[in-house]
Amino acid sequence: MSLWQLIEIKIQPDVIFYIGPLPVTNTLLCTWISIIVLVALFYAGTRRRDMIPRGMQNLMEWVVELLLGLVEGVSGKEKGKKFFPLVATFFIFILVSNLLDVFPGVDTVGSIDITAIQQAHITSKPVLGFLLFGDLSNKLVPWIRPATSDLNLNFAMALIAVITAQAFGFYTLGPLHHLGKYFNVTTFFRSLVKLDFQGMFQGVIEFFVGLIEIISEVARVISLAFRLFGNIFAGSAVLAVFAFILPFFADIIFIPLELFVAFVQALVFALLTLVYLEIATTGETHGGETEHEALEEFERKEATHQPAAVH
Repeated sequence: MSLWQLIEIKIQPDVIFYIGPLPVTNTLLCTWISIIVLVALFYAGTRRRDMIPRGMQNLMEWVVELLLGLVEGVSGKEKGKKFFPLVATFFIFILVSNLLDVFPGVDTVGSIDITAIQQAHITSKPVLGFLLFGDLSNKLVPWIRPATSDLNLNFAMALIAVITAQAFGFYTLGPLHHLGKYFNVTTFFRSLVKLDFQGMFQGVIEFFVGLIEIISEVARVISLAFRLFGNIFAGSAVLAVFAFILPFFADIIFIPLELFVAFVQALVFALLTLVYLEIATTGETHGGETEHEALEEFERKEATHQPAAVH
């Protein structure tokens, strides 16, 4: 009999207890812990508010100024102040949730899966009442699992990012201009009035390009959610597998890599959200003109300038 068995890797989080009819999973519990940690950090950083910051206040102000400078560098000061709360919240929350994965007890402390033990007909008992060895070692239901390894949470954050970008687009550009990015029929009808068949063909292409933009908005939700989920879940699985292969030594190698991935994934999610917000609030530079209309406008201006040149 082996000393340890490889822990069972499950995509779906486990329900650990109920609050009335509400099932509380180990990832939901970790989400609450992340929120408590954030509240404690910002309370410690804002309770004194000295003119010369020090300690936790200095750290919090440095993080906020760094993130604000990053957002304003991409979107400018005016839009940057509007985008900053959402982008900074995503970055800080995801970073804290990811970092909890390397703390002792996460994915390793929990309760025994009684149903799995009964189905496997295991009769051995935990050593000292709480240490699992042998056949019991992979029958653990962890109480805490990284919040961002739950696809439900990642989909919720991705939906918030994309829907907020659309709301900013409606507010900044106006409903007609913003919807014109997805249902672009202006070029087609202008060309139809002028019987410009080449322009009508271009209008049809622009209409289908707008429909592709709608598909891309849905794809953004999927890509945001699965990118974060895949990297964090894979990191947890790697730590579990190599802890089984090389106990005590694997963590020394892979925990620094996991810390790096935790930071990078939080930054990528926040930056992509910022890019989506910037794209949604940026109007088209051509104003809906076709190539023929732009050429006609250029020739008209040239014609008006010629008489002045003759005199």
